[in-house]
Amino acid sequence: MMPGLTGRKEWRNQSVMRVESGVDLTISILENRRKPVTSRSRIRATLGLLDNLRTTPVLSDATHRLIREADTGALQRAGVARIITGGLLLLAVVVATASIDFTNPMAVKQIWAAELTLALFGMVGWVGAWLASKRIAIQSLPIITALLDAFLVLGNLGYSHWGLGVPGGFYSVFPVAWVVPITMAAAAIHYQPRLQVFVAAVYVVGLSLLAFGGDMLSLEERQQDLSAMGGLFSAQANMIRIVMVFAAGLILILVARQGRLMLERAVRETTLRVTLTRYLPRELAPILTDQAFASLRQGRRIPVSLLFVDIRASTTFGETMEPAQLAVFITSFRRRVLRAASRHGGVIDKFTGDGALILFGVPAAQEGDARRALACGQTLLTLIERWNAKRGFNPPVRLGIGVHTGDVFCGVVGDESRLEFTVVGETVNIASRIEQATKAAGCELLASQETVMAAGEEELWSEVECEPLPGVTRKMVLMKPAG
Repeated sequence: MMPGLTGRKEWRNQSVMRVESGVDLTISILENRRKPVTSRSRIRATLGLLDNLRTTPVLSDATHRLIREADTGALQRAGVARIITGGLLLLAVVVATASIDFTNPMAVKQIWAAELTLALFGMVGWVGAWLASKRIAIQSLPIITALLDAFLVLGNLGYSHWGLGVPGGFYSVFPVAWVVPITMAAAAIHYQPRLQVFVAAVYVVGLSLLAFGGDMLSLEERQQDLSAMGGLFSAQANMIRIVMVFAAGLILILVARQGRLMLERAVRETTLRVTLTRYLPRELAPILTDQAFASLRQGRRIPVSLLFVDIRASTTFGETMEPAQLAVFITSFRRRVLRAASRHGGVIDKFTGDGALILFGVPAAQEGDARRALACGQTLLTLIERWNAKRGFNPPVRLGIGVHTGDVFCGVVGDESRLEFTVVGETVNIASRIEQATKAAGCELLASQETVMAAGEEELWSEVECEPLPGVTRKMVLMKPAG
């Protein structure tokens, strides 16, 4: 069965399971209202809600593709944002400290550590953007870059605390601490709530260890240490902080731009799908990529197996039924055609009144197309037989089914005002003639020898004597189910 069709079946099954789960949860809540509320019941209810939030909804292939492309673009933009931010902050630090002659060795080491941190921060952005452009480690890059950001920022603050002896409670006065909201904004560009929670937890734990991991200072000690850090509140230090606010604003602009791009792309994709469903078979529209649709627009020749089906003596039903009854009759017939095609992975090209054309091997040929086409014809006969037994039609509904395998031209033709998906070629004409030959052969299902051989079911079919097919110059060997 085609992957797209399988995905939709799984989606429907899982959707039904979710609905049933939701109903069960609602009933459970209503029943629990009758019981006294205890601490244990509150904990159980909270865990149930968290479990429901953790459940990831099933997404279509097109949506997965859109998200993968958005993730790649977000990684590249986040990398560029890190490069720009690191460059701006490094330049601000260099400019702010260029005119100051530092005599305190501790201050020199802090400046050196800050410059190294910012240079590595920009390097992380460059490596991340390069890996994203090469489509390397797309799934793990967001968390890797976020961890490296946290390592650099917390490592710089930790160096000031454990390496230089600065009290951990004073971490907030260092300009490097202002990089924390910048890195969190950079993580937000990926639109991954779990990543954002993880990054926030890393910084909360890290900053808590810095602030409360050492001995608490008295008021006099804090005043004495702060008096020695007057340079951290100078005009140069404040300029660096302003540059950090500016950098955070740039990243938030990128976050908003990323969200806008995803929205616009989703709208374009949805519009394309809506447009495609107007003239493409409904089985094809949800699974076609832009490249696949462009290929169909140009047209191509592909091997397919075709199944034509038609109701025999349909004029009898049209003459004996009221219009409303006839509409219900045709709808019920088409529903069974849809069921048979869906069961065997067929694509319904079109319905023609009381008939239909089903394709196997579109948009791409797969192993077993001929076998699935034959199985679809037999399933359709079984469904119609059950329909006759259920409704007691008099005369009973009889079908003519013709199956053939060969190359066809497949594509979307017409101008923009009226596009149409179609398959044309000798193979289509032969399949139609085989369906018409079922009348003279007195058999509801006929298939060409090419189809039976392609399916590998020669022992299950027997040859039928019939007249040459009208309009077909070469000799055709037709076969029917044996037994």
